[in-house]
Amino acid sequence: MQERIITLLTTLLSLAFAEAAVAQEVKLKGRVLTENNSPAAFATIILDSTDYGTTTNENGNYAINNLKPGHYKIIASAVNNNPQQQEIDCRAGETVVINFTLKKQTGSLDEVKVSSSSAHQELKTQIINTAAFKEQPSTLIELMNRSAGIRIRQTGGLGGRSDLMLNGFQNRSIKFFKDGIPLDYLGSGFDISLVPVNMLDRVEVYKGVLPFSLGADALGGAVNMIGRHTFTNFLNVAYEFGSFNTHRVSLNTYHTNRSGRFFAGLNGFYNYSDNDYRADVQTLDPETGIKEDYRARLFHNKFSNDYLEGYTGVKNLSWADELKLSVTAFSINRQLQFGSTMDQPFGAAKGLQNAVVPALNYKKQLWNDQFSINQFVAYSAIRSKTIDTAHGSYDWRGVYTYNPSGIGELSAKGSLSDILFQNYISRSNLTYALNGHHRLNLNAVYNKYRRTGEDPYGNKFKNGVDALTPPAGYEKFIVALGLTSDFPSKKLQNSFALKWFRYQTNATDADFQGNEVTTQNKRSAWGVSEGLRFNVSQYASFYLSGESALRLPELDELFGDGNLKLSNFNLKPERSINISLSYKVAVPGNYSAEINTFYRRTKDMILLMPHNLLFSQSQNVENVHGYGLDADGRYFITRWLDASANFTYQNLRVFNTGYQLTEGARLRNTPYFFANAGLNAKFRHVALAEDNISIYCYYSFVREYYLDYIPRDLEPDGFLGLFGRANLDARNIIPNQHLVTAGFTYFPYKSRYSIGLQVKNLFNEAIYDNFKIQNPGRNFSVKLNYSL
Repeated sequence: MQERIITLLTTLLSLAFAEAAVAQEVKLKGRVLTENNSPAAFATIILDSTDYGTTTNENGNYAINNLKPGHYKIIASAVNNNPQQQEIDCRAGETVVINFTLKKQTGSLDEVKVSSSSAHQELKTQIINTAAFKEQPSTLIELMNRSAGIRIRQTGGLGGRSDLMLNGFQNRSIKFFKDGIPLDYLGSGFDISLVPVNMLDRVEVYKGVLPFSLGADALGGAVNMIGRHTFTNFLNVAYEFGSFNTHRVSLNTYHTNRSGRFFAGLNGFYNYSDNDYRADVQTLDPETGIKEDYRARLFHNKFSNDYLEGYTGVKNLSWADELKLSVTAFSINRQLQFGSTMDQPFGAAKGLQNAVVPALNYKKQLWNDQFSINQFVAYSAIRSKTIDTAHGSYDWRGVYTYNPSGIGELSAKGSLSDILFQNYISRSNLTYALNGHHRLNLNAVYNKYRRTGEDPYGNKFKNGVDALTPPAGYEKFIVALGLTSDFPSKKLQNSFALKWFRYQTNATDADFQGNEVTTQNKRSAWGVSEGLRFNVSQYASFYLSGESALRLPELDELFGDGNLKLSNFNLKPERSINISLSYKVAVPGNYSAEINTFYRRTKDMILLMPHNLLFSQSQNVENVHGYGLDADGRYFITRWLDASANFTYQNLRVFNTGYQLTEGARLRNTPYFFANAGLNAKFRHVALAEDNISIYCYYSFVREYYLDYIPRDLEPDGFLGLFGRANLDARNIIPNQHLVTAGFTYFPYKSRYSIGLQVKNLFNEAIYDNFKIQNPGRNFSVKLNYSL
């Protein structure tokens, strides 16, 4: 396997070096600052009337390679600043340096695309520039998995459950946001495995202390998906089709009037797949009754979902910088082929979800921008249904056996559950600038959940009342008060916050005998965080952060999802002490490197566990501690070819378990080493005067890890457990995994039209994720993209 990978990468490298014409191309680089000499992070750089463009990094630096010699008008823009432009003449083979200093906005911005974020907040951010990959037939999960310290495990094919690991944290310990708003209110509708890359401008990954504007109960990690923000009209349509009858469609459009004060837009996507790939399972031989290995084609694994978000609003008014009303609707239709493991197949059960979600966002800056308000409110009503009335069972061959004594496959009693999850969310963010260097920030997030439902086949109280009928309630309130300091030298930034957490649950259920079981929990706690950034130079920074914080259970962790995830009303909050230290250097267009280390100690870690082989349930792991190291590097070998590589090692172990066999064991079902490598080559003027092509190849490796806890003395003997094999039953081992993805994207005319082809799992390796559930083998996809 390794030889084939080396051969493939060498071939691509040799092909790239054969291109000589690019030696005549131009490189443009520089830095963008605000008038107070702060870096303009994520400012937009565009070359007028061309398809060239980029964004600055958190230090305000930018670079554009592969420019054709000629005359250009360069425009730099950032939120709350007036755009600035310069004109240059570029000669073949030269490097041009153009810097900008943007002045504070005094009028409306209605003509230049803007994408920015406050530099005061970026204490520790990893940016995934999704806009640069929007033409690739790649999922957001694939893009994120190529980054250091990040591992997203997806259960099965399209629509399978996704769990994120980030610097030793996993699952809901890492919060997801959409434009800075906690994503709880959208349920599974905006899952990271479903969102098309076209809908996003970038993804901000936070390791360590979160910015105050996010203000949630994440434990040292968050993912903020930033949508495409623009002040000009645009339209983007994409259609992707691939193996297993997979189809993905997305539409994004935005319109504003001439004054720039009224705007409206539409974001939508549709996903469908048969997911009928082959998987290695065990099934009973019909003649001998003995379990045997069998390569099955999944036959009841179809998935479809649609998502539509319409919004309208006004901006640049005396009483509002922006007022935006949005309404989101989505539906999910999922055939259930298996449960939390692949030990038993289903052939008829399915789960459904749908919702309509209105939301309102208000923004206003007052007192000469000294005080700002950002208020968001939303209400969601998500309906979840499970249909399980097969009156029999299926084997992996698809053979049905009638069972007169049972109703369902998931459980003998069956299910026709119809559950309504209601969620009200309010996020208030207030910022007050004490002076040019210090800011106070208050962030308050309030959630109120309510669950009601019915199931004619479900548990009943002794009086015959459906156990889902009594409402189950959950409230949580998180307040963060922080001070951000940017010292006059611009070398040092400090971020200190106090947090207050409060939650309460009130739920009633029936046990199997019909007895009433009431759960009432109520608790409040304090937390503290500190983040420090030291800018060594224009390109390099040190980051140090630490926190003691609480992570409250999420809605689906307490109440389940109405399908295969069970409720757990007794779930405790997760308390953790976390410390991280990192160094990052980035010279755009030349190279970048980052090294990060962390330590964490957690009480009552919340993990998703298998339950009775079919279901899963969030449970507490009482004591976990560990440390980790990850490193990431990217190098531009030429102006048209770059190479990247990264690795992550995390040593997370349980302690004080009370059992000799599990004391000091690695955290179950958790990878402890994974790495990535990739090559990207870009060529212009391949066949036409205005065309270009991008060729890429990525390799991903995951070291073997274990379904359950194993004694420490049975782990591999090699250095850090990275070599050899564990001395135990292979059924408990998720083996080493090698995944190669290769493809190209071709732009016939500038960047308006494109076609992308990708081959994932090129060598058809066995790839596994959560609980050893097998993912698809070799598969192909083609993506057609049009932008206006």
